[in-house]
Amino acid sequence: MTIKEALKKASLTLSHLENPQKEARLLLSFFLQKDFIYLTLHDNEKVDKNFFKLVQKRAENIPLEYITNSVSFYSEEFFIDYGALIPRPESELLIDEVLKLRLASDFRLAEIGVGSGILSIMLSKLTGCKVVASDISLDAIKVAKENVKRFGLEDSIKLIHTSYLDGIEGQFDIIISNPPYIEDGFNVEKNLSYEPQNALYGGKVGNEIVKDIVDLAIIKKPYYLVCEMGYDQKESMTSYFKDRGVKKFWFYKDLSNFDRGFVVEFDRV
Repeated sequence: MTIKEALKKASLTLSHLENPQKEARLLLSFFLQKDFIYLTLHDNEKVDKNFFKLVQKRAENIPLEYITNSVSFYSEEFFIDYGALIPRPESELLIDEVLKLRLASDFRLAEIGVGSGILSIMLSKLTGCKVVASDISLDAIKVAKENVKRFGLEDSIKLIHTSYLDGIEGQFDIIISNPPYIEDGFNVEKNLSYEPQNALYGGKVGNEIVKDIVDLAIIKKPYYLVCEMGYDQKESMTSYFKDRGVKKFWFYKDLSNFDRGFVVEFDRV
């Protein structure tokens, strides 16, 4: 079967997806390790039948990123595998919020729930900060470790397998997190069933872990806490901040104008 024929067949198999032609090209490009231009210029070249094993996986709604072990984030390519949540473009805004803050170039950052490591890596790369990042999932730590190694940041980012910041001593200038915040039992899209569930669901209401992180930050007293949240949690988090005596906080929106996260500023005594 030629490249042209393989793309046509793959597109038909993936016809239930939003853009089957593009998906077919991405898969074949990955399979052949060639770019789109090559596929166009060599459309009579033969394709091994094993290509359709990848197509079948995608047809079953396995995320493309897990098939290719690659994900784009903040104009960089990262390794990704089943053990870590696939980064979403909305999380790039968390990095933007941190970059807006006036922090010294040698600030210390802690990340709760490092996942694939993309937030800690990009912030270390962009600012030179030192990072301690935790995750309760050993599988996620392994994915993050691979990315830290690929970016040569082993001396700047320390990964610790623990819950929240348990057992981690020291003062941090900023704490960041993209925690689970979906309500337990909420029916998510089928492709999300392949992603680690403990990185998605945040409790009976959904924001329990988010609130735990706020409580921890109140104790740890960084200069700032920057945290992602559910689009419908602004009101509940506003009430929680007031209940906890948090005076300086603001929310930020994503590109779809949904409330996506918040920043808390603490006064250090």
